[in-house]
Amino acid sequence: MIRRRLIFVLGWLLMSANLSFAAISTTQQNFDDFSFKKGFKATGGLSFSNNFYAGSDSMVTRDPYAFYLNGNLNMNLWGISLPFSFSLSNTQKSFTQPFNRFKLDPSYKWVHLLLGNNTMEMSKYTLAGHDFYGVGVELTPGNWDVSAMYGRLKKAVEFDPLVVNYETVAFKRVGYAAKVAYAGDFGGEYNITFFHGEDDKSSLSFIPDESYLTPRKNTAISTMVSQKFLKYFYVRAEYAFSIYNSNIFNENNEPVRTSSFIDKIFKKHSSDHYVDAINGAVGYQGNIWGLSFNYERVSPYYSTLGGYYFTNDIENFTIAPNLKLLKGKLSFSGNFGLQFNNLDNSKTTDTRNIVYSANASFNSGEHWTASVNFSNFNTYTRVKPQAYPYYADALDSLNFYQVSRSASAMTSYNWGDDNLKSFVSLNASYQCANMLSEKTLTNYSDYFSGNLTFSQQVALYKMSWSAYLMASYCDATGMESLYWGPGASLSKQFFEDKLSTALSATFNVNDVSGSTKGALLNTSLSASYSIVPKKKQFGSHTFSFSSGFTKYLWGMISGDNKYEFLSSLTYSCNF
Repeated sequence: MIRRRLIFVLGWLLMSANLSFAAISTTQQNFDDFSFKKGFKATGGLSFSNNFYAGSDSMVTRDPYAFYLNGNLNMNLWGISLPFSFSLSNTQKSFTQPFNRFKLDPSYKWVHLLLGNNTMEMSKYTLAGHDFYGVGVELTPGNWDVSAMYGRLKKAVEFDPLVVNYETVAFKRVGYAAKVAYAGDFGGEYNITFFHGEDDKSSLSFIPDESYLTPRKNTAISTMVSQKFLKYFYVRAEYAFSIYNSNIFNENNEPVRTSSFIDKIFKKHSSDHYVDAINGAVGYQGNIWGLSFNYERVSPYYSTLGGYYFTNDIENFTIAPNLKLLKGKLSFSGNFGLQFNNLDNSKTTDTRNIVYSANASFNSGEHWTASVNFSNFNTYTRVKPQAYPYYADALDSLNFYQVSRSASAMTSYNWGDDNLKSFVSLNASYQCANMLSEKTLTNYSDYFSGNLTFSQQVALYKMSWSAYLMASYCDATGMESLYWGPGASLSKQFFEDKLSTALSATFNVNDVSGSTKGALLNTSLSASYSIVPKKKQFGSHTFSFSSGFTKYLWGMISGDNKYEFLSSLTYSCNF
């Protein structure tokens, strides 16, 4: 009876959440186990969390109370799994769009259908994981992989003079894409992808000039070939080109007259930009060592409407060796790369990056573990002199250097038996960032941090504890600061592990240029109690509580900011 009531409540909440624009999604359904004999089954879970906040700072506008109601219901009818989930919160009132989502992903053998809100990854140069609302399909018969999609990439957002939303005004954008890939039996992989996205220039009734918004159109195609040979060697190459129009309003009706075969296929207009990208790799990977060479070149202005972020106008050369010794217990790896920009020599500055890193790790398999990491990033920027017809300034050409380095080391040792286990670890890291103009050091920063931790697990008392000491030091262009302090934590289980408790406290002091400027005290307490009835139809229930208190001391107090208190009370059940 209780189980049926839980199913009814979850079903009602799912429908209510749908009507109130809550987050609703269904994950993939698999029809391979279809059978009428399996009848109907249902499992799920429900959690209700209450968060309480109090603080002395009158500038903090955080709500004193927030609740989160989450649930999932997995109904299985004749072997067909139909999972649903929802999320409700009083903090989502002003965020209707991100939570108004629906997703349905049924599959049968090698056929996978995507309906509603989904995302697909075909190539980083064409369709690169952009969300869409529509339909998609993935077919994987044998060695083939065929996929396609059609849907809305972006929803139209009208200008609202009440909120002056210049930055969020957007045209409706629709796109479609396809991919055909084949993985051979002899280590070969081949694919070709196609993507087209276009804004609907009539989807907005008004376009404010301050938004600098223009409708765009893009077609991108890529092809990739990868092949292994002689057991340990491999080669991979990918080429892509993109036709990008950043303002459809400027598009002429008549295509450009040209003798180029590509231009005729895509009916090139004068406002179209044709750009391309290429990347490749060749290498050797054996049981003990490996070496790879990588190259990538992305033309200036290369972009695709099938992705959110894209870096163009770059050329990368990378070499990456690796080595394993002592039956894999000791390993080394490295990376060295060069990066260039301003490939078409159209910018007033040239940037050259040198990147290299090295890593070493050791694992004895029983007690000792250790690792060391180092990386360096050098940037050289040359500002080109500007040519004036009647005047030349010898100081118009400048060179800037930026150097960023980081290094870290970790070692740990554990000992003991099943009744008492001990663990000690030491971590240290260093980071620096320097900037030079010509040969003068203009800005610099050095950052050191480290911590020493000791912990024990006592099986007889079902208890564990730890103590640590941490410190961080920063020197930023003459301003020195030291942040350090101890901390400790204790956890224990009671009543046959039904009740779990934890307590922790840290105290940190902040010294600036040799004098103490403030301190911070953090304490936390948490407990959870689980009830698992003997009969499964009653489900399992968990009550949990957590609380954290922060006290600002001495110079850390600014205005009336003296303390903060946050607690949470949660009930969850699974059936």
